[in-house]
Amino acid sequence: MAKIDTKLKRNKRFFIIALVLILLSNIGMGITLVIMSKNALRDQVEQRMLDVANTAAAQLDGDALEKLTAADKGTESYNKALGILQSFQSSINLDYIYAIRADDNDKFSFLIDPDPDSPGEFGKAIETTDALVTASKGTAAVDKEPYEDQWGNFYSAYSPVFDKKGDVAAIVGVDFDAKWYDSMLSSHKVVFVALTMIVVTMGIVLIFTMHAFVLEDEKNRYKKELENTVKREREQKQELGSAKLLAYTDPLTGVKNKLSYIEEVEILNKDIEQGSIDKFGVVVFDLNGLKAINDTLGHDEGDKYIQAGSRLICLKFCHSPVYRIGGDEFVVMLQGTDYKYRDNLLAEFDLQVERNLEKGDVVVATGMSTFDKEKDDDYLSVFGRADKKMYERKRQLKKEQK
Repeated sequence: MAKIDTKLKRNKRFFIIALVLILLSNIGMGITLVIMSKNALRDQVEQRMLDVANTAAAQLDGDALEKLTAADKGTESYNKALGILQSFQSSINLDYIYAIRADDNDKFSFLIDPDPDSPGEFGKAIETTDALVTASKGTAAVDKEPYEDQWGNFYSAYSPVFDKKGDVAAIVGVDFDAKWYDSMLSSHKVVFVALTMIVVTMGIVLIFTMHAFVLEDEKNRYKKELENTVKREREQKQELGSAKLLAYTDPLTGVKNKLSYIEEVEILNKDIEQGSIDKFGVVVFDLNGLKAINDTLGHDEGDKYIQAGSRLICLKFCHSPVYRIGGDEFVVMLQGTDYKYRDNLLAEFDLQVERNLEKGDVVVATGMSTFDKEKDDDYLSVFGRADKKMYERKRQLKKEQK
């Protein structure tokens, strides 16, 4: 009997030690996972903020912003920049977006604020943060700590707006409520706490299986928790994906925007440098007469003219990505059947433009070029040939309009 008691005690000690080791190891693993996931999610949230700021900055004219004064409020250049910022304010889930000017000694002030209720006045000082100073030197950045001002408590992302010389002419600021930011970072904890609990439970179940104890209802409860946490994680990923899609889309036409175009050009240049691409084509488009419409009929009619031109391009080159790279400029990267039948498609497009010219509809000048690996060292040389042809076509159409 004494031997049996001793064996039972030894088994009990073994069970307790094994259980404690499993608990400690899984708690350690859970803490590691929480730290890793928090850092990864922080990067995702900050990238979302930067995507919005970078997209807005890419659409603004740095040379025009650099020249703005308080007296320019209501002018065409001021209203154009204001309209771009307003489109982001109304279509993307953020608190504030505005343009900033860098003054002397790391001091900053408002240029344009589209907030309808309490806009920052031109020249009013803005709270200086490390991220804002970094952006003023040419690199987009996000606040690591929240700051508080008269409008609330925020984390902000800043992106520089460059002029034609490549200097920082202004900065776009995007404010996100600190509670939203912190809730995004803390939401993952539920997922990983639940997963850690599941792992611990599995270890306990293994030990208890050796002792013939299986708690079926406990397993079902943890299974339900896992399903709920996975569902919440999926919803968070979808939200971040939707924000990125908005950041790469032109709000007026729905085609890809300049930021998306710049990234595609970088990819093509790498492929050309590595010799991993044999063929691609570029079609450059420019809308004739947009300035006259804006000047005589107003920008609303000008926007409709841009949308009509975009639809005409998308209908004909429906198998290739379409980018709006300027106010009246579009680019198509020819792919698949569009590349194969490019000459026919361009001829049909130009014929439709001739008909539009007679009817007074939208008129679009075109120029096309294809990659020649024997003479093209980068994308710009292909684009340059297409752009030159487009301007030749533009002059021809202007003569016909007369």
